Amino acid sequence: MSTSPSARRFLLAALVLLPTGGLFAQAKAIKSDLVPPARRTVTTELAARLVAQREITKLPDATVNPFNPASFDALDPEEARLAAEAARRAKAATPAAPRITTDRELLMAIAAQLKPTGMVTLGSDPILLMGTRKSKVGESLSASFEGKPIAVTVTAIDRTSFTLRLNGEEFTRPIKSNNP
Repeated sequence: MSTSPSARRFLLAALVLLPTGGLFAQAKAIKSDLVPPARRTVTTELAARLVAQREITKLPDATVNPFNPASFDALDPEEARLAAEAARRAKAATPAAPRITTDRELLMAIAAQLKPTGMVTLGSDPILLMGTRKSKVGESLSASFEGKPIAVTVTAIDRTSFTLRLNGEEFTRPIKSNNP
């Protein structure tokens, strides 16, 4: 059967449009996810008001910053009490240094402070060396004990020891050549 060219065109258009006509019907049945423009304006205006820049009000100078209060670094009263108690216990546990009560004890304490480095004999005179300081028999050495200056006298110098005198008391101490 022979069809005219116009009939063929019509048939071809019908075949092409038939499936698309069903798509158009389906497209009309689907609802849009977008809210209608009238309802969107209310939401848009609210969003614009929320993001609008406002001037921040200054807080009074006396306002305390809750993240850095003035007393942040202050010692906790309980910690202070515990620290004081620990210090008191440590002091009670540490024995006090014995009090020096006699001239001999004082002379022994002063002799322990002296750091002789050696002894030389110049002619017949023995000389006690203490760093750059030199002392002969009969000379006074000044030393300090508990912040008070005290003078002691060198009464004898031997090859291995020396003797000091304070108020009639004498004390002999060895010369250690390895003293710093």
